[in-house]
Amino acid sequence: MQIQRIQTVYIFLSIIAMAVFLIVPYGEIEILSQSPVVTEPLYTMAEYGILIPVSAIIILLLIDMFLYRNLPLQRTVLVVSLMLTLAVIATVCFALFKEARAEGIEANFSVWDILLPIAALLEILGVKGINHDIKLLNSYNRLR
Repeated sequence: MQIQRIQTVYIFLSIIAMAVFLIVPYGEIEILSQSPVVTEPLYTMAEYGILIPVSAIIILLLIDMFLYRNLPLQRTVLVVSLMLTLAVIATVCFALFKEARAEGIEANFSVWDILLPIAALLEILGVKGINHDIKLLNSYNRLR
C-alpha cells in the first residue's frame, strides 16, 4: 500500500513562506509631518505581537511534518497552525490600520504580505491531503 504524501510538501512550502515572512518587512509607514517624507519599514522581528505567533506557527509546522504516522493528530496540529496563521493575518491588518490612523502617518502593505495567504492556502491543501489519506486508509481497512 502506498499513501500519497503531498501534504508533506504543502507543509514544507508553508514553513518556507512563514520563515520568509519572519525576516522581511510586512509593511511600511510614511511620516508625512516631516518636510522630506520619511519611510520606515515595519519588521516582524520588532513586533512581538506578530513575532511570537509566527514563530509558534513555524514550530508547529515543523512538528507537524513528522507526525505522518498519526494522521488525526497531524490534522489537528495543522488546523491549529491554520487558525494561528489566520490570526496573524488579522493582526498584521490591524497593526497597519492602527498605524494608519495616527496623525501624520500613512501605513502601506508590503509585497511580502502575500506570503501569509499563501501559507494559509498551503495549510488548507495539507488538511485536504490528510483527509484524503484518512479516507484511503479507511477504505483499505474495510477491504480486509
